[in-house]
Amino acid sequence: MARILQPIFVLSTLISVTVSSDVFGLVGSSLHLDIQRSVPKFDDLLWVFNGVDSVLKYYAEDKETIQYSHYKDRVEFNNETYSLTLKNLQKTDSGLYEAKASGTLKTVVAEYRLSVLDPVEAPVLTHQLSRDTCNITLTCRGHDHSISSSCYNETCEEKEVTSPGGITLSLSVRGSTIICNHSNPVSWKMDVLEMREHKQHCADEDEGSVSPSAGVSVCLLKIVLYSISLTLMLSAVITVHIKERLTKSS
Repeated sequence: MARILQPIFVLSTLISVTVSSDVFGLVGSSLHLDIQRSVPKFDDLLWVFNGVDSVLKYYAEDKETIQYSHYKDRVEFNNETYSLTLKNLQKTDSGLYEAKASGTLKTVVAEYRLSVLDPVEAPVLTHQLSRDTCNITLTCRGHDHSISSSCYNETCEEKEVTSPGGITLSLSVRGSTIICNHSNPVSWKMDVLEMREHKQHCADEDEGSVSPSAGVSVCLLKIVLYSISLTLMLSAVITVHIKERLTKSS
């Protein structure tokens, strides 16, 4: 009977009551990992990385904390909440973190899957203005993605694309401001364009395109009037000359 109960007891001492939570950290920053479940009475509590690398161990009886060599001076532990803070995050810190309380039972009281990310690159928003229609063609570029849209009379088609890892590139309009936004779960950057400036530029172009034709019309009108005046003057001179000759002849 004892031999039958023994493996059952061994299995009951390894209990996991959590499901891993996805968390994200920025390279060079700090990240706080809280305990996720009620902690039973324990002798020691161990934070472990990827199931094999011990990060920190806390002994309940004498309240002593041991930081393991690879994480020495890179972690902080709260004796009251049992939370762990990782400092100066690097990409190699990405992985699974677990807090295991050991006593009569061994219980996993926290489980996090950490992804450490670089800040996103600044996006670039470019535009092309059509002089014929005053439409604006927009292109928003970030990293290896790009999206395009067209605007007319401050009406633009808003677009967004998201890649694996939560990297998002979006093109949107707020009032008269066009926004190209590049983001990931830990950072964001944007480039903006004021539509009013380009509408004014378009209006100036329209005025500029009308002015030359208006100038040509005025010039032609002057030439026509001058020609008519000259013709009338010549006609008058010729008429007077003919009358004088007729008078002399008679």
